[in-house]
Amino acid sequence: MVREVSVGDRLEELRCGYGGLDGLALLQPLVTRIFPGRIALVSSFGAESAVLLHMVASVDRRTPVIFLNTGKLFGETLAYRESLVEALGLMDVRDIRPDPRQAGREDPGGMLWNSNPDACCYLRKVVPLRRALTGFCAWITGRKRFHGGARAQLETF
Repeated sequence: MVREVSVGDRLEELRCGYGGLDGLALLQPLVTRIFPGRIALVSSFGAESAVLLHMVASVDRRTPVIFLNTGKLFGETLAYRESLVEALGLMDVRDIRPDPRQAGREDPGGMLWNSNPDACCYLRKVVPLRRALTGFCAWITGRKRFHGGARAQLETF
């Protein structure tokens, strides 16, 4: 009989085995052994993102990279993204956007960010990210503890 492992038990197992690692020492087993083909990196392709993108590319350039294109990004951001994709040889960058029908209903003028930033983020980030992560068992984020606030309490797993 195969015993089903709970999410809590799996998290504890990962914390015990890998919680003290960081950087490549952590990414290597996650990408190649623990979650091969079932892990994605979510990246804004901002200036600080280049380091994490480089590390993931050095482990496996085929690792899916999810890029949330909110439709509100500067052209320079998109150009920088393309230059990083090319320089790092990333092979599976997924440009994720809000559903155009939902955006048309909930933000017909494209100005929701001005009147209700939370609703705008939900429409343009939360919903598309949830959809993009379907099918993955784990995801890598570039959130940093040193940014403070709630992020200071982030755990590795």
